[in-house]
Amino acid sequence: TMVFSSVSPHLIVMTVDSAVTLDFEDSHEYTTGRKSYFFLGVGCVTTWGARDHNRIGDFLDRQKISPDSHSVDALADLVKQYLIEEYRPHELNLNDVGYHVAGFDREGRARLYHVFWGFDRPRPPKQVCQEYKKYDHSPSSKEIIFLYNGRNDLAEVVVHTLLAQIKMGNITRFDLKTPVGLACFGDFVARFAAELTPEVGPPFLTYLISPHNEAMRIKNDTFCPISHDEVFQN
Repeated sequence: TMVFSSVSPHLIVMTVDSAVTLDFEDSHEYTTGRKSYFFLGVGCVTTWGARDHNRIGDFLDRQKISPDSHSVDALADLVKQYLIEEYRPHELNLNDVGYHVAGFDREGRARLYHVFWGFDRPRPPKQVCQEYKKYDHSPSSKEIIFLYNGRNDLAEVVVHTLLAQIKMGNITRFDLKTPVGLACFGDFVARFAAELTPEVGPPFLTYLISPHNEAMRIKNDTFCPISHDEVFQN
């Protein structure tokens, strides 16, 4: 799995892959499944980690989410409620599992939450057991926040390399100050991971979310880059 979110004060970009790993006693098989749930006027949820019994989509559908009754903050609370009260991965002895929840609140501020069961990354020496956590990663200024999970080790290589190139003043293919640059970068991170492991794979979905919580969705069924034209056409 790869879920990659980039959040700035005026734009949110969320990319998610579709690969699902089926673990057997002595082998692995791979299929595809849904990992993203967008709610017009409210926000978006993406999921990473354990897939066993993970029915967040069914739970959210039952809540009849709409901008009249829910904000992105309320959406994050619902995800936390589902994880702790209904999913209860601690009772199922599951590996780490979590969700990115992002959108703009009713004051127009970009919000990004990470709700999960598992270990912090990097894991503190004193953290010996998995825990339920909800972290607020919302940007506090003009900065861009990157949050990535699943094969976050692979995403981290790409992010750190790009930021180092930018810091050195080198020319790069991704202008992180533009919607096109952020969308193409999120897609690149997912495709990079997929080239290295079958645990990540297409279709890759990228959501560009505006301050009114309207979204453009770009679907990439291949390992080829999305083009600037695809972003503009959507």
